[in-house]
Amino acid sequence: MSETLHKVRELMIKRLKLNKLTPEEITGDTLLFGPGSLELDSIDVLELVVGIKKEFGVEIADRQTAEKVFTSVGAIVRFIEENK
Repeated sequence: MSETLHKVRELMIKRLKLNKLTPEEITGDTLLFGPGSLELDSIDVLELVVGIKKEFGVEIADRQTAEKVFTSVGAIVRFIEENK
């Protein structure tokens, strides 16, 4: 398991208060929106943007980038690793 994935899972549980989930239940394939997902909302996305910038120093500067990045946990991890 990549260190980035581990940190993203911990960040999501802490910042989004996903206390019902364990880090192991959040995989790279976990969707953020829609049926069978974490069912996040726009406020959750803002929390993630701030958390990612703070934890990894990676900024998500525009809406188009955010729409591509915030599809799954794996997409977030890939974006962070490509932009560190």
